[in-house]
Formats: sequence, C-alpha cells, structure tokens
Amino acid sequence: MERDRVAGARTARTGRRLAWPLLAGLSILLAIVAAGPAYAAPFGAASWGYNASGQLGNGSTTLSRVPVAVSGLSGVTAVAGGGEHSLALLSNGSVMAWGNNRAGQLGNGSTASIHTPIAVQGISTAIAIAAGKEHSLALLANGTVMAWGSNEEGQLGNGSKATKSTVAVAVKGLTGVTAIAAGGQFSLARLSNGTAMSWGAGEEGQLGNGKKAKSLVPVAVKGLSGVSAIAAGGEHALALLSNGTAMSWGSNSSLQLGFAPKTKVVKEEEEEFIEEDEQPENSSLPVPVRTLTGATAVAAGGGFSLALLGTGEVKAWGSNLSDQLGNGSAGGMSSFPTAVSGLSGVTSIAAGAAHSLARLSGGTIAAWGYNPDGQLGNNSNLNSPVPVAVAGLGGVAGIAAGGSHSLSYGVPAATVTGVSPSSGPQPGGTTVTITGTNLAEATAVHFGAADAASFTINSATSITAVSPPGTAIVDVTVSSSVGTSPPSAGDKFTYVPPPAITKLAPVKGPAAGATSVTITGTSFSSATAVQFGAVAAAGFTVNSSTSITAVSPPATSGLVDISVSTPNGTSAITLHDVFKYESPVISALTPNTGSPEGGTSVTVTGSGFAPGVGTTVFKFRTALATSVVCESTTSCVLVTPPGKAGAFEVKAVVGEFKGKKNPAGDTYTYA
Repeated sequence: MERDRVAGARTARTGRRLAWPLLAGLSILLAIVAAGPAYAAPFGAASWGYNASGQLGNGSTTLSRVPVAVSGLSGVTAVAGGGEHSLALLSNGSVMAWGNNRAGQLGNGSTASIHTPIAVQGISTAIAIAAGKEHSLALLANGTVMAWGSNEEGQLGNGSKATKSTVAVAVKGLTGVTAIAAGGQFSLARLSNGTAMSWGAGEEGQLGNGKKAKSLVPVAVKGLSGVSAIAAGGEHALALLSNGTAMSWGSNSSLQLGFAPKTKVVKEEEEEFIEEDEQPENSSLPVPVRTLTGATAVAAGGGFSLALLGTGEVKAWGSNLSDQLGNGSAGGMSSFPTAVSGLSGVTSIAAGAAHSLARLSGGTIAAWGYNPDGQLGNNSNLNSPVPVAVAGLGGVAGIAAGGSHSLSYGVPAATVTGVSPSSGPQPGGTTVTITGTNLAEATAVHFGAADAASFTINSATSITAVSPPGTAIVDVTVSSSVGTSPPSAGDKFTYVPPPAITKLAPVKGPAAGATSVTITGTSFSSATAVQFGAVAAAGFTVNSSTSITAVSPPATSGLVDISVSTPNGTSAITLHDVFKYESPVISALTPNTGSPEGGTSVTVTGSGFAPGVGTTVFKFRTALATSVVCESTTSCVLVTPPGKAGAFEVKAVVGEFKGKKNPAGDTYTYA
C-alpha cells in the first residue's frame, strides 16, 4: 500500500510517461462495447461535449455543454463514441456514423467529415457496435465482425497492410463472436466459448498474448476463460469474468490495470542530461484486478478503468489527473479500485478519454471528470471530482463516451428551438408560441425557474404558453416524464423592464405648449406613448433606446410628471420626470369693455387655465370675477365684477401660479 502511494506520487510528479499518447489531441476516445436490445424502439440519440469534427451530429461544429439531439435518428438501439466520431446502431441492423472521417472511420467510402448521421455502407445485420480512436467495428448477427477506418496498427484485423479502409471489411477468421470493443488502435472480441481475441497495436501489451508487437489478424488473449464482458481503453484492456472478478492487461502507466505495480527505472537522455524515472510496468498478459469482486460490467478509458458492481455502485482506478475516478479527490492515481462518491442504482457505465458516465435506474445520467468542452453535460466547463447530473435527460436507455464527447439514446426529451415573441414585460402575461420537438407529452413549461402562468399543447412541435412575472433573460424549457429540454440558443425569452426617465431638458415651458423636450432614460425603443400628466404629447420621436424628443401639449399651469409607455409598461413617477408649465397667460378678452356696474359676460382666451367651475381665478385688479367656467386650458367664460371707469389689467391665477402680464391682450376697460 505504501509502495503504491510512493510510486504514484513519484510518477505523478514527473509526468513523463503517464499521459496516454492520444491525450495531446484533447479528443481521445472511448472504447466500450455498445450493444442494443433485440426489439425496435422509437429511440432517438443525444450528444454533448467537444464538436470540432461534428461528432455531436447536430449539423454544427460548435461544442455543447448540455445535451443536444442528434439529427434525424430514430429506432436507435445502441450508440458508440470514438476519438472524434460517433456511431448509432438502428433496430433494422444498419449503422449510422458521423463526425471525423480522416481515416474512413464513417465507412461511407470517403474521407470527408460529416456533421449529421450517414449510413455505413454494406452493414445491414449488425447487433453491436464499437468505436476506437479512428476505427469502427460492427458485430453481425451471424457472429462475424466487420471493421473500417484506420488500419495503421492492423486494428481492422483483416490481414491487410493498408493504412485504412473507407468501407467495412471482414475481420479475418472470427466466428462465434458475442461482444466487441474498440481501443485506441486495437480491437477485442469475446467468443461464445468465453475466451477473447485481440488484434491491432500491441507495443504496450494491449493484445494480451504475451507479446509486445502488433498483429494484423486476431490472436488469442492468453489464459482467459469464463469471460462475460470486455472493454478496451487507450492502451489497456479489461475482461469481466463470470465469477464477478476482472482481468486487465496492456499499459499500466497510470496504474489502470489495478494490480500491485511493479516498477522499472527508465532513463531518458535530453542533451547532456540523463533523467531516471521509476514507472509502473505494463503487462502483456492478463492479471487480476485486485480487491474487485461482484462486478457486472467494466469500462476502460484513456488511462483509467471502471467497474459496475451488482449493488449498483461503481468503482474506479488508474489516473485521476482530471478527477475521472470520481472519488472526491483531485489529481494523483490509484491502483486500487475506489468507490465513486455518492452513486447508487447504476445500471451501465462508460469511460471516455478522461471523463466517466453512469446511467441510473431512473433513466438519468451522472457524469464526472474532465469537462473543458462540456463533456459532463451539466452546462459547465469545470472538472468535477464527484458525479453531477447531466442536464435535461431522462428516459435514457443507453450511454457511450467518446474522446471528449458523450452520447445517449432513449425516449427523446423535448427540445425548444424557438420562442415567439422572444420578449415581454416583467409583470408577465405575454402569450408565447414555443416551437421545438417532442412537445406533445409536456407536463410543464418553465420561464427560467418559474412555471408558465398557463400553457396549451398545440402539437408535437408547438406549445402556447403565458409568461409568468420575471426579470432578465431566461431559458424557456419544457418538461415531460423523461426530462427537461436542455437550454438552447433558440429558447431565450427576455423580460424587458418598463421604460425609466432619468432627465428632462428643458424642465419647464409655456402653458400654451409647443415646447420641444428631450427625454433621457432607458428602454425607450418601443415607445408607444408619451404623456405630460394625463395629456398626450403633441408629438414625439424616438431617437434611440435612451432618448425621446416630445412636444408639450397645452396644459394647466403647474407641475406634471412626464411618462413614457411601451408594450412592457409605463415609466414610474420619479423626481427626474417633473415638467413645469409656467404661469397662465391671457391673450384676449371678448368683449374687452363693459359697464362699471359689472355683470358683463366675457370670454377669456389664453393658456394655462384649469378646466372646471371656479378652478381658475380671474382678478380685475383686486376684484374677482364671478361665475367662472373654464371649458379647457385655453378658454374660460366669466362675469365681470363692478369697477371704476378706466383700463384694468386682468390676471389669471391657478393655484399658486399667478398670471403673467400680457398688455393689450389682458386689458379690460370699464366705460
């Protein structure tokens, strides 16, 4: 135990030979058998993570940190992930492929990468699939195996020295095969008699035949019997035995074989320096994984291994440099299988280059380990040393892990591709049409964390929902019994705040109106109205989202709040929106002469008057007019008071606003 710890610390510190060689390319590979059920199902596939070669199959090359639907697939019964390509087995026995095709690993006769699924040529009776770094395998119903893609190390197993094949070729001499697995540059097959065969790269001992050389045709893995399952990693392999134990062979640079490590001194010359480095020894023959019992499945990743126990728990060993062991610790490595933290009810496992997946009994997925490209599917780019939930997936029937991407298949969850309108007021109440896929079984619609006020399912591709109150930009998601739609670029709904006024210029003007006022504030773009108190502006122009020019209407002298309205609400009253209508002005008196006895009915025209009875006061020097009725802010009728002969200036008073002088217009003569 102490020796393991010291060796692990030493090798982790120097880091000379620990990294799996393919890790430098970021997308390494998964190597785990993916076999489908024997029945047809309307299953689709989802994918997430790195996507530079289109390996997510959604028509783009943009990575996704949450699951997205693989385009155009149904009837999926298995998936497999390679370095930068993916495979799907369909219920009719055909195989679909997409992603990187540099070495012909898509099997369609070309070397052009493809971003959506395309059929592998010549495969119609497949029952299982596997994907390596740049090669692919299919197990046929008759127990034979077909292979395509890179053959630089003989991983196609057809005896050819050709470096690749863009179409499927038969693996030489294999019959009675019941399971397959594809590693970095080698391949495995389990036979019906419980033995295993291997072919391809063997320099690290990954063929398990006691040699460290490649083989262009299948060779027997030595000393194995009672094999019930197989898994192939970057440069190591695993075999699960029928008694629940496991055997391993190949590279042990990160202690991924799970046995007490023997070490050797490696000398490396760099210019005049010689460095000695103690490294775990590889094994070209199967060795027992220590302390492991009760296993029901195994998976092999870049430099680590996983085992599923009959209890529904998962154990992991090997490299933990990217937290892929899931035991809550960061860094280092372990030759002992250690429990993955907090997992129970696991039904299947998958291992990528440096991340891990587990399907839970409820049809959801947990993930842990390396995550810069979103391969954990939790909408993050941070590694996780403990399992986290993959976002929005339920009803999952199977999983696979590629180099830096992940795959699942099962009952398809809803997806949201569009929201119209895409914005609405913060108080809610906007009727929104949601478009997408698999919407017919929706049980809830969410605007961010809040449930829709109501929703109606129109069809499998359309829902009408009413927005609840909210703020900011939110994802509109749809839930069903199999999960919640993952966030997407098309599901955004913006809660637009009501407009707000922060400044007026000028802040006052004549009560007659016609003052051009610049209103400064926010959220003005869709302004539908500008009010000076209760009266609409004589006109307004939206200059930008922060500026409006409005013309003041005639009004009563005094202070009013200017407000701006949009479909998202009306600006709140503040100290910054106050506009002052200046003192009332009399422009004409009709008639403008009368008897000193008073009693003359006079029509007053001007501005700033307060409509109503007795709401505006008119003074003939010190005497007050009687029977004052103002029909508008510009016209009043009054009865003159008695007065002395001569000319009098008439003043209008509205509240505390006293009228301004306006000779001759405001002069009344008693004669």
